[in-house]
Amino acid sequence: MALRLIYGRSGSGKSSFVFDEIKERIDCGSKIYVITPEQFSFTAEKKLLETLENSAVLNAEVLTFNRMAYRVASEVGGTAKISISNPGKAMLIYNILCGKKSKLKFLGKSEENIDLIIEQITEFKKHGVLVDDLKKMMEETEDNYLKLKIKDILQVYGDFEKCIEDHYIDENDNLTNLANQLSSVSIFDNTLIYIDEFVGFTKQEYEIIRQLSRVAKQVNISICSDSIEDSVSPESDVFYSNKITISRILEMVEEDEIALEEPVFLKNCYRFKNKELQHLEKNLYAIPYKKYEENPENIKLFLANNQYSEIENVAINIVKLVRNHGYRYKDIAVITKSLDIYSNLVKVIFNKYQIPVFIDEKKDLSQNIIVKYILAILEIFARNWSYEAVFNYVKTGFLDITRQELFELENYCQKWGIKNNKWYKAEWNFKDEDDNNKAQIERLREIRRMIVNPLLKFKEDLNGAKDVKTITKKLYDFLIKNEIDRKLEEKIEEFKDARKSRISNAI
Repeated sequence: MALRLIYGRSGSGKSSFVFDEIKERIDCGSKIYVITPEQFSFTAEKKLLETLENSAVLNAEVLTFNRMAYRVASEVGGTAKISISNPGKAMLIYNILCGKKSKLKFLGKSEENIDLIIEQITEFKKHGVLVDDLKKMMEETEDNYLKLKIKDILQVYGDFEKCIEDHYIDENDNLTNLANQLSSVSIFDNTLIYIDEFVGFTKQEYEIIRQLSRVAKQVNISICSDSIEDSVSPESDVFYSNKITISRILEMVEEDEIALEEPVFLKNCYRFKNKELQHLEKNLYAIPYKKYEENPENIKLFLANNQYSEIENVAINIVKLVRNHGYRYKDIAVITKSLDIYSNLVKVIFNKYQIPVFIDEKKDLSQNIIVKYILAILEIFARNWSYEAVFNYVKTGFLDITRQELFELENYCQKWGIKNNKWYKAEWNFKDEDDNNKAQIERLREIRRMIVNPLLKFKEDLNGAKDVKTITKKLYDFLIKNEIDRKLEEKIEEFKDARKSRISNAI
């Protein structure tokens, strides 16, 4: 049982070294596991297939710690409890806060407080902070203000643990359970393990590494650092946090008397293809830094008066690269630290220059068109066919009406104050309707039926449905009956055609 460190600066080929070594050892007779963070698992699987080419991959597999936890739990029979995710925790914590309203000094049942508590409990679990640890901390602290805060979170944390202990398992406990269960299974006995792409480890993950090092033939950990020695000047060492990680791993090795193999130091830089970037990587955070003596050809700076001119300059250069130098738009990436500030400007300015752009930003689920449609349906029933609820439903675009008809319908409803039971109680017959516009009035009545009839039928189907499963199934049936799947596909094709048109015009 042994542990080995693979280290080097950014771009030194640590991941390439890992996969090349796996290729050499694939037929060694031992199962090989590559453990990566969740966000790198797909990339690692792809890299593994590319590296092994036509070789069999039965002896090599990419895992994440969470996937490993599920596999081990299945082996020892620990999947009987239901895993509780963030939405479930939010409901449970809201219920706890309601019950302790008079006892808590700082925590209320607002959405912000619930998110704060979930985040805090997650951090407690990751770093092994138990309820008893909080009690001890509260007793030892002399700051009364801090003591009251700890008391609040302690009460909520304690009640949360009591609520889930018999029937549920917090997804953040999976790694703790994995560390405890690894000694009970033989899945990883005498295997070769490569832990790659991590920037650091939580207490849970250190314990897992400790247990793996006891049973695996060899555990390899790649770390981005220029040395495995402790940092001499932490304030100026960009690799300081990684050296802390190395130090903790070495302490663990010494405590458990695990054999430490000769570390692999990768000196050469392969990622940066020109001398300027190589020099920048070495000196950007270095104190003292070395000056680049040659004339820079591959790095340019542009001093902009404001964000608008900054992005416009980027757009102009992208157009030049595509038109004059044979680049394609997909070959170009724009990287910014403040995506929330720049994204809207990029959309406007790139559209002006006919540059197609994909912005890798998180989007609120409620902004998804199908989610908007479902919420609008539920809102209509919850708010008794209010004007706003109905038009939120209509404006999702899933009804077969034109934009002009939508505007006419909205004006008509505003004129006659159509809301609540006026939508469904009786036909629209108003005394001073213009007889010369009967066709338009009849079309509005037809649209009204198009809106109201399916929803009334859906509400009738929901009568008697009291559990979530039944309501969800009936909602799904409603979507299928109204051909929402087909309409979504049509919208996707419309967007694809519009994108192709923009690209062809730009070229």
